[in-house]
Amino acid sequence: MAPQPELLNAFSPEYLEAIDERSEPVTAVEADTAEPWELREAGKRFALFRPWESFEQGDRPPGIFRFREIGLLFRLIWPAVGRDRIFTLKTTPNADGYAVETSDDAIVAYLRDFNPDVTFAAHVAGYLLRSPYALALLVWLAGPEVQKQIGRILGSLVSSSDPESQT
Repeated sequence: MAPQPELLNAFSPEYLEAIDERSEPVTAVEADTAEPWELREAGKRFALFRPWESFEQGDRPPGIFRFREIGLLFRLIWPAVGRDRIFTLKTTPNADGYAVETSDDAIVAYLRDFNPDVTFAAHVAGYLLRSPYALALLVWLAGPEVQKQIGRILGSLVSSSDPESQT
């Protein structure tokens, strides 16, 4: 019986060299920004790392921040950056303006001006709405006074049938 060829070990230098030759799949951006993330103190700054990464292991964080609160803000929006866009803006206007579409090609709005920043901001906000942890962290980052006001606003919204009548 012929000897079996040795299988390639995922932890060997040969494996690591072999995967470096492959092209990244279309999901690579999302994989690169997906959870989990941690903000760690690094001297007088704060670095964004995955739990298994560190400066000591030679990893380079995607962000280093002077202020903890700014680092936490980036930490909570970071996963949204790589996700498929919830909203996209068509580049050609019609009589109503520039169409805003959802990922399933449904037109949900029209904008007078071509402004992709607006649709990207709506994408990030939509991501925050879908992540209870990210939304809670955002409210926490806003500080005690804003949290008190949010509590009052939420209380009034619950007792009203029309949220916009409260503004």
